[in-house]
Amino acid sequence: MKAKIRFDYKAEAGAGRKFFWQRHDLRQLAKDIRARNISLLRNLPFQGLSLETLDLEQEVYLVTEEANHQEVAYAPVEMVVEADSLGDLMPLTLREEFRKIKVLEPAELSLSNIDVERFLFRVNEEFRSEIE
Repeated sequence: MKAKIRFDYKAEAGAGRKFFWQRHDLRQLAKDIRARNISLLRNLPFQGLSLETLDLEQEVYLVTEEANHQEVAYAPVEMVVEADSLGDLMPLTLREEFRKIKVLEPAELSLSNIDVERFLFRVNEEFRSEIE
C-alpha cells in the first residue's frame, strides 16, 4: 500500500535559547528541527516501510497558541511511503508531529476479521510502548 503522510515539526519561542539576549528566528528554528528529525527518520530502519518521496519545501507557518498566547512555528513535511501492510504505517502515525494521512493505493481495502484483530493488537502494543 502507498500513503502520503504529513508531519508538522513544532518550534516554540525560547526553545534552543541559552540566554535571554540570544533570540532565534522562530521560522529558522522550526526548519532546523525539521531537518534534524527528517535526517533521523531517513536513517531509522522501519520494517515493511520504504520512503518514496519527501517534500521539505513547504512554507513554515506561525500560530499563536490560545492557552499561553505564545507564538509557535510549524515546519511541515509531506512524505510518500510504501508499506507492506496497514500495520507497518503505525509507527509513523503514533509520532507527536503526525498530522494527516492519505492512502493513495489501493483504492479500496478489504480486511478480514483476523487482519483487524492483528492490527488492533499491534496498535495496543505500540501505544503501550510509547507511554512507558
